[in-house]
Amino acid sequence: MQLSELLSGVETVSVFADTAHAIADIVSDSRLAGRDSLFICLSGTRRDGHRYIADAMARGAYAAVIRAGESIPDGVPYIAVQDTRLAAALIWNNRYGDPTRGMRVIAVTGTNGKTSVSYMLRAILKEAGYKTGMIGTVSCESIDRVIDLGGGGELSDTPAAMTTPDPQYLYGAAAQMRDDGVEVLILEASSHALDQRKLDAMHIDLAVFTNLSEEHLDYHGTLERYLAAKARLFALAPIGIVNAGDPYAKELEELAPTCRFIRCGTDAEDAPDMDAAAMRIRMHGAEGISYIYYAKTVVFRVRVPVPGHFTVENTLLAITAARMLSVDPVTVQDALASFGGVAGRMQRVDLPGAPFTLFIDYAHTPAALETLLRTVRDVRRRGQKITLLFGCGGDRDPGKRPVMGRIASSLADFVILTADNSRSENPASILRDILRGVNRERPHTVIPDRREAIAYAVGQARAGEILLFAGKGHETYEITADGKFPFDEAEIARAAWTARQSKR
Repeated sequence: MQLSELLSGVETVSVFADTAHAIADIVSDSRLAGRDSLFICLSGTRRDGHRYIADAMARGAYAAVIRAGESIPDGVPYIAVQDTRLAAALIWNNRYGDPTRGMRVIAVTGTNGKTSVSYMLRAILKEAGYKTGMIGTVSCESIDRVIDLGGGGELSDTPAAMTTPDPQYLYGAAAQMRDDGVEVLILEASSHALDQRKLDAMHIDLAVFTNLSEEHLDYHGTLERYLAAKARLFALAPIGIVNAGDPYAKELEELAPTCRFIRCGTDAEDAPDMDAAAMRIRMHGAEGISYIYYAKTVVFRVRVPVPGHFTVENTLLAITAARMLSVDPVTVQDALASFGGVAGRMQRVDLPGAPFTLFIDYAHTPAALETLLRTVRDVRRRGQKITLLFGCGGDRDPGKRPVMGRIASSLADFVILTADNSRSENPASILRDILRGVNRERPHTVIPDRREAIAYAVGQARAGEILLFAGKGHETYEITADGKFPFDEAEIARAAWTARQSKR
């Protein structure tokens, strides 16, 4: 592909290169540069790509995309732009032929609930006959096949790639979906990706906001900057659906004045001011929830076999998004009545013959952990004990650790503190941070090795007890200073249960 084709739509400050030159590859890591490749200089928290231009050229790169004003080696062909990350999104989008043009793209953002809303929406759209694709935290799927994103998806542990892949993988996956005939792409939009402008080249039709709470401040610095990153999505979309009950919803709307907002609410008093509302909400314990979906043009009953008030909020957003695609009420009802939940989100682990119940959940923020614990407290039977096993990730916002310790000890009956992707940090240091918030008068223990902690939790669980393993959810790996290795909590729990039975 000629350089001129890759630069279509890219606002350049200056160009010192032959735009008719054929480009063989696009890279942002100088070590991957080869003959006639285009090297895009990205500046991160640890490295500045402009420092590696000479290395990329020595490996055969033809030209570099640089930030205007940067000094580069003499004689190097270059394209200067104001924002190299925006340029990267546009260049990769051009490389794959603008793959989302012609698709309907629905992007979901928020601190918690992105994955649940995405899966609920996909279930509804599949029931309606739409060919759907999905890119998110759990997996990347095109209709009924999984797309391997390689290092740019869930196999990567960099914050920029955990939920929304880097541009080469994001637009590459979208191109595969286009070729498969996908009609609707559902995308989880992380704040990192929005801040780094990965989605700016996508044709986003509809944006959805779930909620906002303190998270990723190690990256964004302040809650205001975190919210501003989320608001970028709504500047890209003509229509936005928001959880109006979230305290940051109004401020988000003010940050995106060009977007037409559709407000959803679960408070009966606010229902008249909402575009869509959940009325007459009923909790059915472990059997799920039900409510009346009320909008200006339609009213119908919804029942979902997933417990918790968050299920009301998530389904309300998913239904409203589906209604924007003219999905009829009966289809919505049928899809949600049989919705089986999301892997790692209040996922019940089957332990044959166990007199206790085990749930695995991805809750790894204060708000998510509190929601999880309050949900289980609401559905448990009288006298049922809740044992919570959790830790906090290393190289991530340390401020949330004591907050989560306080929440855990106040809402669980027994807390087991353990490791959770300690990365380069000392696990003992992380645990000390969590313990600063734990009420020492409440029952708790510390078992740094997560495998041992799981064995202990399963080994001591009594009849009727509810075990909650929080933090890892769908993840099947553990990351320490020694590297990344397989770690499937569900399988480890089953092995512990088998070992317990064999001792009888």
